[in-house]
Amino acid sequence: MIRAARQQNSDVEGIEFLFVYGSLRESIHHPMRNLLVRQGTCIGTGSLQGKLYDLGRYPGVVLSTARTDRVLGEVFRIIRSQQVLKLLDEYEGRRFKREQVAVVIDDVDKSQISCWAYIYKRSINGRVYIPSGDYLEYRRYLERDL
Repeated sequence: MIRAARQQNSDVEGIEFLFVYGSLRESIHHPMRNLLVRQGTCIGTGSLQGKLYDLGRYPGVVLSTARTDRVLGEVFRIIRSQQVLKLLDEYEGRRFKREQVAVVIDDVDKSQISCWAYIYKRSINGRVYIPSGDYLEYRRYLERDL
């Protein structure tokens, strides 16, 4: 599946991969996710090398050099990518910068794919670190404590 997606990406202009780790994941039900579903296909789950922080209403990723720092999320193959990414840039705002990152896909081969991801660009001082790297698990934990 991943190899076929990579091949199609190299054959068709306007197709990119996007890694989502927070409010755009399936279980969150954010309205902006509808854009991803309409203009792309979720090809699976994966992880990037980074640290995840609670920023209040949503999380943010800071890239890391430590291989043990992983952030979990979903990978989308996006068609009409320039239009979609422009809308997502507006949605994510100035606190985040869209960057190409290596994502390890959760498949048998543990394939690596280059994806766009939104990286947090402000200070993380005073922010809560999410050691699991999984925003969905973290939200379940918070809801359990309510």
